[in-house]
Amino acid sequence: MIDNFKIKLYSQKSTEDYIKSTGNYTQSSWVWKNEIDKKQEMKYPLKKKVNNLELRVTEQNSVLGNSIHKYFNIYRYGNEQGNHNYNDFTFCYLMEALEHLKDDFKGLNLNDGYLQSLEFGFNLSVEKEPKHYLNHNFLLFEHKAPTINKTTNAMNYRKFEHNNIAWKVYDKKTQYGLKNNILRVEIVLGSIELKKLGIRTLKDLKNRKNILLLFSKFMESFRGFTIVDNRFNKIGLGPEFINDLGNRLEPSYWRQRKGKNNLYRDKLKLKEMIRQNNLNTTEIYFTELIRSKFNELFYDCGFVRKVA
Repeated sequence: MIDNFKIKLYSQKSTEDYIKSTGNYTQSSWVWKNEIDKKQEMKYPLKKKVNNLELRVTEQNSVLGNSIHKYFNIYRYGNEQGNHNYNDFTFCYLMEALEHLKDDFKGLNLNDGYLQSLEFGFNLSVEKEPKHYLNHNFLLFEHKAPTINKTTNAMNYRKFEHNNIAWKVYDKKTQYGLKNNILRVEIVLGSIELKKLGIRTLKDLKNRKNILLLFSKFMESFRGFTIVDNRFNKIGLGPEFINDLGNRLEPSYWRQRKGKNNLYRDKLKLKEMIRQNNLNTTEIYFTELIRSKFNELFYDCGFVRKVA
């Protein structure tokens, strides 16, 4: 569930004092001449790395972050076998990782700051090749095209952005050369959205209610995707309908209608076209898959009540 995070610590000075006191850090240093030909030296950034997590201190900022999922895997399996995030990361594992984190950065108050960003998502075991869903089903988010659409032999990846929210959908099978069909779907929340949920620090992630809030936000926002079955494989659809639907799945269609009075009605019509012609089976499939995976990851810790 939880993956990449970034914390901005409030006190640059106390963080710098901490990192220097550990003796286990790297420091950049270079010299240059200023306007009046006097030498000046820069001794930043300072970096301390534990597993894959990095604490970085500059003259003005102190930031800690990276994938807590990978951080935990490296602890469990070692750097060679654990430097990945394609397996399951349960709520129990998150609690254990946060305890490791507290020990690894003992002497630094990790809650004396705020979460600048947080990723929350799921590695889903899917029936078809992950690239199939990327190419044919995850087409639009809030009627916008992906801001990143990368397809290579090493990576199939889509990133969608809308307001303060981003979504990443990518092919773990291709990325890591796996045998299983693993597709990852995750939401990226910035500090504004996290603050609305009352989630400001890593400590807040220990509260089960906050994980449920993150899941609710995930599902609410997930409805912004236009996930439609391949219209060319559906028997009984006429060419006129196929062309009309195809036009409505083009980002340019929605760009032209931005600000128009009938925009909301057009969006509803697209949903109805998909639903009435049973082109929403992939959307239903992913919704059920995500709920099932959340129940598996969250309630493995012995909790009883599950998400319906």
